[in-house]
Amino acid sequence: MKRRSLASVLLVFLVLAVLVPQASAAKKITITWWLNPWRIEPPDLPEGQAVTAEDYPQWVKREFEKLYPNVEIKYEVVTNAGYQQKIAAAILAGNPPDVLRDYAFKKEWAVHGLLEPIDDYVTPEDIADWYPDAYGKGYINGKHYLFPWSYGTNGMGSTMLLNPKIFAARGVELPALPYRSWTLDEFLAAAKKLSWDDDGDGINDHYALSLGAQDGENNPVWLYMRGASMFNEDETKIIIDSPEGIAGLQFMVDMIYEHQVAPMGAEGMGIYDIINLFHSQKTAIGYGGPYEIGRIYRYVNEGRLEEPFEVKIAQFPHLPEVGPIAYHSSGGFMVFRQKDAEKKKMVMEFCNFLTNPENTRLLKSLLYITARDSINQDLYADSIFADDVSIYANAIQNGKQYYGSLDVDFSEARKFWQAAFEAAFTRDKTPAEALTEFAREANRVLFKK
Repeated sequence: MKRRSLASVLLVFLVLAVLVPQASAAKKITITWWLNPWRIEPPDLPEGQAVTAEDYPQWVKREFEKLYPNVEIKYEVVTNAGYQQKIAAAILAGNPPDVLRDYAFKKEWAVHGLLEPIDDYVTPEDIADWYPDAYGKGYINGKHYLFPWSYGTNGMGSTMLLNPKIFAARGVELPALPYRSWTLDEFLAAAKKLSWDDDGDGINDHYALSLGAQDGENNPVWLYMRGASMFNEDETKIIIDSPEGIAGLQFMVDMIYEHQVAPMGAEGMGIYDIINLFHSQKTAIGYGGPYEIGRIYRYVNEGRLEEPFEVKIAQFPHLPEVGPIAYHSSGGFMVFRQKDAEKKKMVMEFCNFLTNPENTRLLKSLLYITARDSINQDLYADSIFADDVSIYANAIQNGKQYYGSLDVDFSEARKFWQAAFEAAFTRDKTPAEALTEFAREANRVLFKK
C-alpha cells in the first residue's frame, strides 16, 4: 500500500509537471481599452432598441472573450470633451490604456517609445485593402503605429447638411447631383432666400445657417475656400493672416451683420449650439456628414427629438478658381508599449479583431466610410443614404488637414484661434487685426518666433 501511495504521489507530481506549463500558457490577461462614445449598433441589438455608447464595447468584450477565455477586456467609454486631457494625464502617470482609439494621436508618443509598432501583426491582404493614407496616417520613422478603421470623420468641416423642407418652402433648389456643389455666389444667393424677417423689424428671425467662435471644426473651411492655409509649405510658420484668410473671415462676419444669413451671438456659440439650431429646424443648413444624419435618428430614439426630418448632404461652397475644400482624416486604434510579450501578442490580436472586415462593417450603423476599400464598394448599396454617402466620399477625396500634419501640435494655439473669431464676431477687432494677432501669438508658442 505504501509503495502504491508513493507511486500515486509521483504520478500526481508528473501530471502537475505537465500541466503547469499549460496553465502558464493560458495565464489570465487583462486588456484595457478606451474609446469614444460612438453609438455603434452591434449585431445582437434587439430590434427597435435605442443604441447606447455601451452597446458596442459590451458586444466586443463578449465576443472576444468567447474566442479567448483567458482574456478579460476592460473598456472605458471616454467623453469627447475630456478625451485628450484624460489620456495626457494617464501617460504622465505611466498608466495609459493598452488600446486607444486615436482621437488624441500624437507623433511624439511613437518617437518617445510610448507606442508599439504594428508592422509584424498585420497581413499583406489587410495592407492592400486599407486606403494608403489611412494606413499611412500612423507611419512614423519607418514604422506603422495605427490599425486603420474609419475613413473620414463625422463630416464636420467636410460637408454641409441641408433641410429640403425649408429649401422647398422658400423656393430654393438644392445643388444638383451627383456632387451637390455650389459656388460661393450661388450659396450666398440661396442663403439670403433662406433667411427672413417675421415681424418686420428689419432683423431676420430665421437664418440659413449659424456660426460659432468655438466651432474649431468648421470655421477653417470658410478661410480655406478662399485659398488660405494655416501654415507655410514646410509647416514652420502660421500664415493664415494672408489676404485670402482675412477675406474668408470677413465673409463670415458679413454673413452675420451685412447679409443677415447667420444670427448674432456667434462669439458665444460652439458646435453643439449650431447642431441644436439645425435639429430644431431654426436654420436650413447645418454642418456634418452622413454620421450627423444618423445622429438625428439616434436623438429621436433617445427622446431628444420628437421626430426625424429629411436631410441631404452637400459640399461646402467654393470659388471656381480655388475648387472644392473639405477636411479629411482617418482613424483607428493604437497600442501603448507592452512589457509582456505574450500580452502584446494578444493586444495586437484584439486590434485585428476590432478592425477585421466583418467588424469594420459595423461602422455602417454610424453612416461612416470605413478604411477598407473592399467594404466600401457595397456597404451602402442598399441604403437610402447612398447618394449622401457618395457626396461625402467625393468631397473628402482631396481633403486637407486644416490644423497641419502630425509634425505640428496645434493645441497650444487653439485658445488664440478661438479668441480671433470671438473678436471678429463681436467686431471688437477687424478680421485683419484678429488674424494678425492670432498669427503673432501662434507663431510665438508653436515656433518660438
